[in-house]
Amino acid sequence: MVLKKKDHFFLPKSTAKIYLNKSYTNIFITLADFKNKVIVYKSSGSSGIRGSKRRKTVPQAIEVIMKKLSIYLKLYRIKQVVIILKIKINVYFYYLLKELTYYNINIKGFLISRPIAFNGVKGRKLRRR
Repeated sequence: MVLKKKDHFFLPKSTAKIYLNKSYTNIFITLADFKNKVIVYKSSGSSGIRGSKRRKTVPQAIEVIMKKLSIYLKLYRIKQVVIILKIKINVYFYYLLKELTYYNINIKGFLISRPIAFNGVKGRKLRRR
């Protein structure tokens, strides 16, 4: 796949946002600029991992996704990122940090953006006697 600069819009700054999201059957990583315009969106299924949900949701799938995203990181000369998590901090976050340091990308900060129910979290049921 050959990427040319005229095919994509130009990013004037070298900073971007990376969104990390996980569903029941897939892992999603979105690269966006600071105006929240999506540059590229990759998932473990679109990155070439085929098969069951177990294979697509392992933390090692982030390595494959970041290999595909590294093309766009070089194309837009992105050197700093802000990570926005839509999941709890777990193994996926640490694998993402490892891969970003492998590609010499500085981490400016991270933010946890998880939805909270409007009325709060549902209370625990009382035990029957």
